This record gives sequence, structure tokens and C-alpha cells, in this order.
Amino acid sequence: MQFRFILIQSLLIVFPVGLLSFSNVIWSSKNSTIVHLETGLLLDYVGLYRPSDTIIHNSVIFPMATETCYFLPLEAAVKIPSCNVTQRINKRALLGVIALGVGIINLGINTMNSIQIDNLHKQVDIIEKALSKFNKAIDIHEAKLVNIHMNQIKFVEQLQVTQQAINSLLPILDSHAKLLNKLKTDIVQLHNHFQRSFLALSINQIFHNQFNLNFLLPDDLHRVVYNIIEQGNLTFSNQYASIPLVEIITKLLVHQQVNFIPNSQKNNMNFKEIGHLVITNYFAVPQQQPTSFNVYKLLTVPFFHHNQSLQLSDMPQYWAINPVYDTTLEWYQPEEYGCNLQLMTTCRDTPPLRTITQDTCLGQILNQLPLTNCHMKSTSPMPFFLQQLTQNVWIVSAPRPIHCVKIPKTEYHPTHMQHIWTNNEPIIIPPVALVNVTPGYTIVCPRFTLVGRPNTTKNSSSLTILFNHKLVSSSTTVVDIYQHLTENTTWFKTNWSETSIETLLNHTHQPIAMPTLETYAPIHNWSSIRIVLIGLITTLFIIILNNYFFKQRYQRNK
Repeated sequence: MQFRFILIQSLLIVFPVGLLSFSNVIWSSKNSTIVHLETGLLLDYVGLYRPSDTIIHNSVIFPMATETCYFLPLEAAVKIPSCNVTQRINKRALLGVIALGVGIINLGINTMNSIQIDNLHKQVDIIEKALSKFNKAIDIHEAKLVNIHMNQIKFVEQLQVTQQAINSLLPILDSHAKLLNKLKTDIVQLHNHFQRSFLALSINQIFHNQFNLNFLLPDDLHRVVYNIIEQGNLTFSNQYASIPLVEIITKLLVHQQVNFIPNSQKNNMNFKEIGHLVITNYFAVPQQQPTSFNVYKLLTVPFFHHNQSLQLSDMPQYWAINPVYDTTLEWYQPEEYGCNLQLMTTCRDTPPLRTITQDTCLGQILNQLPLTNCHMKSTSPMPFFLQQLTQNVWIVSAPRPIHCVKIPKTEYHPTHMQHIWTNNEPIIIPPVALVNVTPGYTIVCPRFTLVGRPNTTKNSSSLTILFNHKLVSSSTTVVDIYQHLTENTTWFKTNWSETSIETLLNHTHQPIAMPTLETYAPIHNWSSIRIVLIGLITTLFIIILNNYFFKQRYQRNK
């Protein structure tokens, strides 16, 4: 992978209409990463996005037996007698019907018995005549058997032994046949259990808005996938080369509907079959027009300023632009639209189309305007921030400059770090910087190591730098972003809500100052001994008075 810088300098004063060409230069190069030096914003190219404009649907039908009543909604289950567990039977009416049926059956049995008895008499006469003829035949055969040679008798005996052996094997073969039939039945039941388990799990995921094709058997899944490709006339680019085909088709699902169709009682020949479960799949196929959107993943780099970790706020997670019509798409929470843009640039729903305006921070950044609508937010401080942009280009952020060394890869040995630090080229990485590692070299830093990998792919990954004042040559190893971040700090302001919340949290974390109360000394500073003596004297005085009054009352009573 080759590394190259595309350096762009704004010339709005000299060329008032140069903004259109400026934008065309940015978005014309695909597979590139865009860096805005004044805000530390990164736009990493993800792929091409084509909105969907065609809906293809198909249905899968499952026969439902009485064992699958739990799949049905309650309203449908109540209408099917074999699935309605809440139905009550009138016992009195049932007993009358049973008694009437028993009487009719007895009458029919008696009539049939009379007819059968007459038939039996006739059959007995026929059998008696046949037995007499059979006895005569036996007598003739007995006379013939007397004349059979002894060897023939032995041969007959051997045949009898063989027949007995065959007869003894027949029960064994019969038991094996029953065992094989049982195994076949168990395999069919196991297959049905697995299919119903996958079906139940898949329906549960569908009801939780997690569309899938897990209810299909492998052969059916193969037919569905290639049917969608054929109907939608789909073609796939190289960016999907490592993704399974079934995963790509599953991502095109926008809606799934589950319906139950009960069988008609008149036409239902199989009483165990209660109906059919129909799952209808709706696929949104991307449009075939050549226009498409370039999708970028937005990454804000944290940096330190005045002992505070700051980061650009209010940025979407993903952003896309159509260079032909200058329309854009924004995803703040891609999951709401059924997107996983890092895996595939397809979405269940397409967000509203927008245009690049000057009222948003992102619009001001892309149009190279004063950053009046941009805000910062405070983040938790980290020892360092490290992010790979291309094969050999990294962005590094730390509280202070980092002292590193650049050495050939063949000379790097972790056990000889002292020799490495003294005999190689030193590099000072600013607090926020782009680091380009030369292939075949290694940049060793105190807490991390960056390795320059050889160019193994033909696809060139470019890096586009947006800035206003200075140019950087393509041979530069380190690009200082921190100096551009701190050149204009007038837009370093945080949202009022974030500032208020942070002030409130700091106020709640402060300890509460308790007011000091003045203490006064008692008027009489009695010692503990005096207090005890006064208590004893008072107690004795009360006892004496009580005794005196008791004696006076006793004498009066006498």
C-alpha cells in the first residue's frame, strides 16, 4: 500500500468560485482519509453506498402439525379444535349420545352374529368334505413315503434342520427391522425437532426486529440467495470480497412477515395437519444508477489544552456525500437504520438527503469557513491516543510531546533499548501529530512502537490534509497538528448543557462545610463527688419522711 499526501490550500480570496473545484478534488479520490488540522477531525473512507429503490419479496411455507400449536397466535389456536385447550364439553349431552350409540352398536352386532353363524355352518360342511379328501390323499402319500430311499430321508432331515435355523433367524431379522424402523423414526423426529427449534429461534428474532434467514435449510437458503441475486440483477464490488454471500443478502432484508393459514376442514385429508406457516421476506435491492455516495467514518481526536482533555462534539458517526449532486447523508446512530457500515455499506432504511450548509460545524469545516458553530466537549484524560489511518500512517495524541527514535527494523531488539536510544535518530512527536512510518523502519516510543510495513497491495491509500496556512512536503515523517489546533482557540467553547452538568457534578462532589457552634461553660462547675453526695442526702431525707408518716398513720389506726 503506497502512502501519499494530497495537500490542499484554500485560495478563496484569489478565486471566489474555487470552492466547487476544491470539493471536487476532495471527493474525487476514493479510498482516502481526510484530516482537518484545525479541529482534529478525521474522515476515514469506508466504501460506496447506493440507496435501495426496488423491493423483492418471496415466501417460505412450512406445514404445521398438531405438535406445532405453540407457534400459533392465541386467536388462531382457539379456532382449531386440536389446539384449543380451553374448550369445555357438555357432559350430559355427551352421555346421551354415548348411550344411543351403544344401543345401535349392540343391535348391529347381534344382526351380524346371526349372519356369521349361518356362514360358519356352511363353511364347516365344506371343511369336513375337504378333510375327508385330504385324509385319502394322506393315505396315498404315506404309501409313497414308505418307498423313499434312506438317503432321501436324511436329506429331508437336513432340510428340516436348515428350515429350523432359518426360522430361528427370522425373529432376529424381524427385531433388526423394527430397530431400523425405530431409528428412522427417531431421525425424522430429531430432524423435525431441530427444524422447529431453529424456526422458533428465528421467529423470536424477527419479532425483536432482528431480520434473518436462519429458518431455512441449506438447500432452500441456496435457492433463496441466488433467486434474489437473479431478480435484483445484483453485482458486487471488491469491497465485499471477504463477506459471505448469505450475509450480504441478509443485510438487504427490510421487512419480514409471519402469517398462519389454517386448513379447510372439508378439504383437509390429513387430520394431523392444522395449516401452514408462511414467512414472507422483503429485500431492498440497491439502485443500479452509476451515482453513489462515498461513506466516511468520522473520528474526533482528543487533545489537551490548559490541563483539560477536549474533543470536537456533535459529529455524526458516519457521513456520506454524492459528488455529482452535492447531497449528503448522516448517521448519528446507524443501528436505528439497520446499518453496520463498518461491515457493509448497506442500510435497511436510508436517512434523509441533505446538502452541505454553513449552519453546521461539519459544513463549516468542509467549506473552510470560520468555525462559529463548532463546540468542544470534555473527555476523560488518557495517557495517549493512537489510531491507524492508513497502512503506515498513524495519528498520536498525548498530554505532552513524546520523545522517540527511528531505527531500521533489522536493528530493533527489545533487550538492547539503551543502545537503541543512544545510537539512532531521535524524533519528537508533538502532543497531536500525524506520524508517517517509513517501510522497513520502526519508531520506538516509551509506551508504544510503530512499525513500517512494506507495500504489499496495489491499491494506493491517500491522505488528504485540509488546512489554510502552511504546506507539508510528502517526505515529512511527522506532521504537527497541535500547532494548527492552538492557532485559533476562539471556537474552543463547550455546550452550555455540558458546562452546567460538569459544574453541578463538581459542586456535588465538594464536601459540605458544617457550621461551627459556640460552646458555653456551665454556670456551676460541680464536681462528680459533690453531685453524688447531694443525691445520697436527698434519698435519706425522703426515706426518713416516709418512715415518719408511716408510723403516725399506724398509731392512729390503733
